[in-house]
Amino acid sequence: MTRSSSAVDVALLTLLLPACITGGGHPRQLYPGEPRPPAETARLIGPVGMVDGQDVSRLGKSFALLPGCHVVRPVSKFAEVDKTGPNSYVASVPPDVTFAFRMQARHTYELEIQPAENTGHTSIVGGVQARDRDDAGGSTPVAPIATTAEVDACQAAKPTP
Repeated sequence: MTRSSSAVDVALLTLLLPACITGGGHPRQLYPGEPRPPAETARLIGPVGMVDGQDVSRLGKSFALLPGCHVVRPVSKFAEVDKTGPNSYVASVPPDVTFAFRMQARHTYELEIQPAENTGHTSIVGGVQARDRDDAGGSTPVAPIATTAEVDACQAAKPTP
C-alpha cells in the first residue's frame, strides 16, 4: 500500500464512519418531544434526503418517526465504493422520486439506490427501491408516488396504531 492510498483510506474512513455508526445505531428522532420506545415509532433507513420537507441528508441513515404519513425523498447523489472490485460508482437520482409512506409503529421503511444499469461508468443514473418491513419479518415493496393526489390520500389517512 502506498502512502497516498493510505491517506485516501483514512480520509474515507473518517467521512464514512459517522454514517455507519448512525446507520447501525440508534435512529435519529424526527419528531418533537421526548424519545419514545421503538414499539411506538417507525424506523426509516437508507440514503434519505428529505422527510416532510426537512433536509436530513447530513443527519445519518437511520431515523425514528411517529406513525402516520411521511413524504420522503432520497438523496440526489449516492456513492458506492467497492474496494474489492470494479463496482464503484456515483449515482444521480431523478429529482422527482418521492415516496408517501403510511408508516406504522414497529415497521422499518428502507430506501435503497442501485445502478439502473451497470455500464462500467463511474457516474450513472440510479434506481430507487423502497420496502416496508414489519416486525414479523414480512416485506412489502412501496412504489414512488405518481401524482400529488397520492400524497393527499396518504395525509388524509388515519395512522394505524
